[in-house]
Amino acid sequence: MDYQQICWNCMNKYVGITMKDGQRFDGFIAHVDNDFVTLAIPTDEMMAGMSGDKRQFGFHPGFFPRRRFFRRRLPFFGISDLFLLPFFL
Repeated sequence: MDYQQICWNCMNKYVGITMKDGQRFDGFIAHVDNDFVTLAIPTDEMMAGMSGDKRQFGFHPGFFPRRRFFRRRLPFFGISDLFLLPFFL
């Protein structure tokens, strides 16, 4: 299966990826190159913030925004399954 082409078609979409060793990841496809796909995986802080009404708008003195996603590079040869997931705000 050509996971590179599938990843290009799913760029910026929320996907789930299962690796051949059983690990599972879900996130937005942020980058695709010849050998790897990079996922932007939402942090627990972001997921918790979306469930309440305490969203941060703007910047305040002394406030430094935290990274809401972390990146994870995954090799194409290790992918066993890739599927689209629903993402609601």
